[in-house]
Amino acid sequence: MPHHPRVVIIEDDRDLRESIIRFLTVSGVVAEGVGSVMEFYREVVTHNFDVAVVDVNLPDQSGFTLADYLRRKTDLGIIIITARDGMEDRVRGYGAGADLYLVKPVNMPELAAAIVNLARRRRERITPMISPPVEQWTLERASWTLVSPLGVRVLLSGQERTLVKCLAEAEGESVARADLYTVLGYDAVGADSRALDSIVQRLRRKIESSTGRPAPLESGYRRGYSFSVLLRMM
Repeated sequence: MPHHPRVVIIEDDRDLRESIIRFLTVSGVVAEGVGSVMEFYREVVTHNFDVAVVDVNLPDQSGFTLADYLRRKTDLGIIIITARDGMEDRVRGYGAGADLYLVKPVNMPELAAAIVNLARRRRERITPMISPPVEQWTLERASWTLVSPLGVRVLLSGQERTLVKCLAEAEGESVARADLYTVLGYDAVGADSRALDSIVQRLRRKIESSTGRPAPLESGYRRGYSFSVLLRMM
């Protein structure tokens, strides 16, 4: 669904304000207008705007003061519109935080284009980064099959299935070697036994030869083994 920029027009000249709103609405911008800074403060509490278009000569506060407040307290795009075309006023406007300083009579297509651009930049700043898809493997217990994220099926032996099931139940945590010995049915196996490592090595080779990618099995010195990515059972 397209995002329509939302703008508030702070302009005390009612005819000009409504003329701007009509043009922006036709241009696909959601526009609302107020005639004073006090009205704006009431509106901004209940509306989520992308851009504020601020006249300088407002009845209750200078537009420069409002622009400075908006720059310090919000992330809105700020456009100043005014009849003041002197360089000193322009410098003051940009110094107050304006993104754009337009002199009346305002060119409406230029104003609309500036609003769309500022709204898009604001949206890009506040849109959270999309997390990469989580890599997920699946253990099909009924068929003794491990399925890769790309759907490659790896048929497991009885010992391999028991090992993978135990790692899946650990939900990413490392399972101690002694616990794995017990699960696999090795009674009183010495700490230096290579039986468990042999099973893991065979499973790694099987996964890598079938999928063409490293097996997601991690090991640590005397720490046991873990499945390094999300593994669900079904």
